[in-house]
Amino acid sequence: MNASWVNGSANETAASAEDDVYVDNVVLATVLLLFSAATVLGNGLVIAAVVRERYLHTATNFFILSLAVADCLVGLVVMPFSALYEVLEKQWVFGLNWCDAWRSLDVLFSTASILNLCVVSLDRYWAITDPLTYPNRMSNKRAVLLIATVWLCSSLISFPAIVWWRLDRQGRPVPDLKCPFTDNLGYLLFSSTISFYLPLFVMVFTYCRIYRAAAVQTRSLKLGSKQVMMGSSELELTLRIHRGGGHGGSGSSQEGGVAGGESSCSRVASKNVRNFSFSRRLAKFAKEKKAAKTLGIVMGVFIVCWLPFFVVNLLSGMCHGCIEHEEIVSAIVTWLGWINSSMNPVIYACWSRDFRRAFARILCVCCPRRVRRRYQATLRPRASQRFSSGRFYSSCALHHASNCQKTYI
Repeated sequence: MNASWVNGSANETAASAEDDVYVDNVVLATVLLLFSAATVLGNGLVIAAVVRERYLHTATNFFILSLAVADCLVGLVVMPFSALYEVLEKQWVFGLNWCDAWRSLDVLFSTASILNLCVVSLDRYWAITDPLTYPNRMSNKRAVLLIATVWLCSSLISFPAIVWWRLDRQGRPVPDLKCPFTDNLGYLLFSSTISFYLPLFVMVFTYCRIYRAAAVQTRSLKLGSKQVMMGSSELELTLRIHRGGGHGGSGSSQEGGVAGGESSCSRVASKNVRNFSFSRRLAKFAKEKKAAKTLGIVMGVFIVCWLPFFVVNLLSGMCHGCIEHEEIVSAIVTWLGWINSSMNPVIYACWSRDFRRAFARILCVCCPRRVRRRYQATLRPRASQRFSSGRFYSSCALHHASNCQKTYI
């Protein structure tokens, strides 16, 4: 009687433990798949916004579109299989061929995401350090070429690596129902350098330069003047801020002087009539500065998410057994890196007015007409939003009438 009671108690304990494991696996699967769904939906919203809204068809937003495609594919292809792998307690049931292909796609999409972030930082660096010539230098064709280069570099360290991995595994059979990532130190060093450490160096360098350039330009705005090179260093203008007055207000007005002693508006206008679009280029400075702040947030989140993975990645290749509970640590830092793909759309939605407008338009498609009208009315840029607190530059180079052209920023 006592023996049967003990056996029954042991069976109940085992059943309870199995139930607990089942519940834990269900919770884990739900959380991981929610991360995957959020990544797909958020980046899908960014893709739809850039494709749908014509005012987002710029070189910078094409880079963001490429970034969103890479992040969306991470959430659509890479994260769900990893979630199943974790829930099945590291049991890979999809075969060795798909294991290699899945690992390769992980490298492809994650590297493309990181390299796209690097290109975005370079684009912002060129835009804020040389705002006048940037629109001519960064054409749509050049943007497409840079995007193609990003995906080509990502492909070169992902798909050919399958051959590398299989050669390295010769003589070491893979355990059944396992999908290990290569521990070849040469490949880990090569891929980590291209995928993370080199882009990280470029992003930190460019953002430091962007911060310095933005600080200089902000100081110039506060002092009330700024020197700008027109075209290919052909003429230097000193632009002065007009405060208050708006359109013909009572505020005092100073005309921009030309370096080299040329103060006549007519003489400057005759040399720079072809630079009539200068006003629109200069007006982008405030937006470029805000974009630089957004880039800083993106880069900070990127470092927090991906640095632990690449440190653990190299450490595991250099020193086997140095990391306690290596499988658990590896899974945590890997998912932390993938979560970066779900964070980028959140950053754009919070910090970019253009993307907020586009997201609201898309999400309100199914709303009643009355609600859509209310949102569309508030989403149109008002005239007061096109300028910044009544501040504007006056440039003699834009003179085409009796007065100098006023350039708002």
